[in-house]
Amino acid sequence: MIIDIIGEQSEGSVATARIETAAGTVMVMAEVALEGRCLTLRGLHVHGVDVAANELRVAGLRHMVQEVMEDLNVDEIVIEGSVRTTGAGPGRTPRRLRFARKISPAK
Repeated sequence: MIIDIIGEQSEGSVATARIETAAGTVMVMAEVALEGRCLTLRGLHVHGVDVAANELRVAGLRHMVQEVMEDLNVDEIVIEGSVRTTGAGPGRTPRRLRFARKISPAK
């Protein structure tokens, strides 16, 4: 997986990134806050460039989050999504998600 922060589309605490996965390319944008070893992504927007809806599946998304935690050396990621504009339940704000870093048995 390759994560590329797009500087010309990022400003202040808002970051835009292109994530290359085995399933395809995903674009993400969020207000980013790093507090200790916790990364919080507020108002997260996700767009699959060449990945269809639900193609990554939950397991693929969890794997992506775990890799980001490893790459950034954080212990948890908290995602606070933004109000949905399309898809299932437009106008609804998704619940807050918390992901904890998995420690391999070898460590």
